[in-house]
Amino acid sequence: MQTAEQYFARRLDDAGLKSFIEQATGKPASGTWDAQQLTLAALYFNPDLDVARSQWEVSKAGKITAGQRPNPSVSITPSHDATQPSPWFFGLDINLPIETAGKRELRVEQAEHLASVAEYQVGSAAWAVRSRVVNALIDVVAADTSVALYRQQADAQKAVLDVFSERTAQGQLPSVTASQVRVAYQQTLLAEKEAAKQAVEARARLAAAIGVSLTALDSIKIDPDGLELPSAAVVDRPSALKVHTGLMAALAEYEAAHSALQLELAKQMPDINLGPGYSWNKDGNAFRLGLSITLPVFNNNEGPIAEAVAKRKLAVDKFNAAQADIIGRIDGAEASLKTAKSKLDTADRLLAAQQDKLKQLQSQLRPAEASKLPLLLAQSEIYTAAIARQDALVQVLKSKAALEEALEQPQFGSAFDASASRQPPRPEGQ
Repeated sequence: MQTAEQYFARRLDDAGLKSFIEQATGKPASGTWDAQQLTLAALYFNPDLDVARSQWEVSKAGKITAGQRPNPSVSITPSHDATQPSPWFFGLDINLPIETAGKRELRVEQAEHLASVAEYQVGSAAWAVRSRVVNALIDVVAADTSVALYRQQADAQKAVLDVFSERTAQGQLPSVTASQVRVAYQQTLLAEKEAAKQAVEARARLAAAIGVSLTALDSIKIDPDGLELPSAAVVDRPSALKVHTGLMAALAEYEAAHSALQLELAKQMPDINLGPGYSWNKDGNAFRLGLSITLPVFNNNEGPIAEAVAKRKLAVDKFNAAQADIIGRIDGAEASLKTAKSKLDTADRLLAAQQDKLKQLQSQLRPAEASKLPLLLAQSEIYTAAIARQDALVQVLKSKAALEEALEQPQFGSAFDASASRQPPRPEGQ
């Protein structure tokens, strides 16, 4: 059990975490935290993975239960017969159950498949955690960048507002013009505050995805490397579908359901109970051998067999549904990424056009010119275009994150091995 104090004591400079990162990456943990290191921190701390690993341990223990042979039983039966010279008899009976038709082997087979389901679910949980970390990291970087851009835009708008206010005071411009600029400036200040709020919320989501308190992120430096300039998406659909943990878990569920059906069919063959016994009194003793089986008179296990057939059909349908869902999510993420990239290309062209316009104005205006309002307006427009470009970039990154989760293939340049999540990386209770 873990106390709240232990949870709040978690830090990303934990010695055990550093050792885990070094083992996973083959190099020491750096001072800045990128998507790979933050993901490994989540594999180390996230409680969802602890639950998935514990469920796997329960399933593995189920294999021991399935492989157990039924224990024999012994009964002692004293009896009294007053018509006999020696009225007291003492009997000893042993019951030896013998399973037939390979039922024990079928139980073990079913338990092994169920353990495989739980193992694949650990991988699924790891990919879900990875997705939460990446999406939260995108939000953190995007919010921090937006705060800086809005602050720069506000400074540029303030410079424009000062010029407009001065000309309005001189009677060169109507007051409504300066009022419009002032409203735009104030809206930018509000947008900056909203971006700052989103930055705090994103850090809270990142901390929750890792499995630490928000204060644990106060002293770390986040590295946006791998997010700022998205590389081309890597889509290997056939390979992804062959090893996708969700599909593998659904396939293992089918195998377990098939084994369960075979077990119910095997139960049509009754088990045998051998009952050797021995009784004695002072006048003599006797040996006996009993044999008992269940007679399939009223039913031959038809009900459980029908249920097992239906459950196997359900497992097939769940597999097909999971496959269709994964393919649909991959297709949707690819389409979204394509659209987002097109929007980003447009935003890049608009930003480049504004930058060219500013350069032209800078070359046309002489430093000694009294009025540089066109230059100030062009600078403000550049920040507007940069903010639009930042929004488009975030859409690209979010689409790549959705594609990564659907494919279970890394899309941000850092390798990710879900199998690293199978073994508990930290001592119990930390």
